[in-house]
This record gives sequence, C-alpha cells and structure tokens, in this order.
Amino acid sequence: MTHIDETQLKKFQKQLLSSLDILRNDVSDILLSSSHAGHKLAATQLQKLSNYQLVELTSKLDISSLAHKTNEIKSIDASLNDIELGLYGFCSDCEAEISIEKLQQDVTTKRCDICEKKYQKQKYNQFKL
Repeated sequence: MTHIDETQLKKFQKQLLSSLDILRNDVSDILLSSSHAGHKLAATQLQKLSNYQLVELTSKLDISSLAHKTNEIKSIDASLNDIELGLYGFCSDCEAEISIEKLQQDVTTKRCDICEKKYQKQKYNQFKL
C-alpha cells in the first residue's frame, strides 16, 4: 500500500476545511436563533475564532443541538492537526496506513479497519451490564 500523495492530501485538507466552514455556519445559525444575548454576540465573533477556541466555546455552551456539531469539529480539527504533523492517514492506535478508500468515505477516520473493530468491540463491552 502506498501512502497518500501530496495531491490527495491537499484534496482531503480542502474537504476538511470546507466541512469546518459549514459547521461554523451551522453553529452560528444555532447561536443566532437563541434567545440568549451572549449567544448572539458569540455568533458574531465565530468566524474569528481558532478551531481550538471554537471547540472550547461549543463545549461550554449548554445547547443540546451543539453536542454533535462539537464532536464533528473536534474530529476535523484533529485531522487537520494530523496533516500538519505528517500523521494524517495513519492509524492512531497501531500506526498502520489507513486505506485511501476508507479516508474517502470519512476524511476524519482515525483507525485502520482492524483497530476500528477492536475499538468498537471495546466500546460496546463498556456498555454491557
């Protein structure tokens, strides 16, 4: 298996940034629709926030519709950081290369198929009584 070439990496990065922009707009819309004055103020500053600040803000707000979006922002931010560090496309558990096909399905994928199965099994077992 060959690792991601520069063209593919740029494509994934562009896809991640595009998804992040959409999420910023979604968060802004949610904050603007809130009756809380502080939320409306935060919405006007949203585009100026770093990814880290955006995660911090959405994590602190007690708005149920933001929980899923916060998790998506975290995943995208982690993937963008991996690109910067040269770690994108490698499994976070075993460091094996993640297939291009798997990354094309989900650009925020963090694990290879084998480690993902182990992770899901462990996660499932934690919820068993």
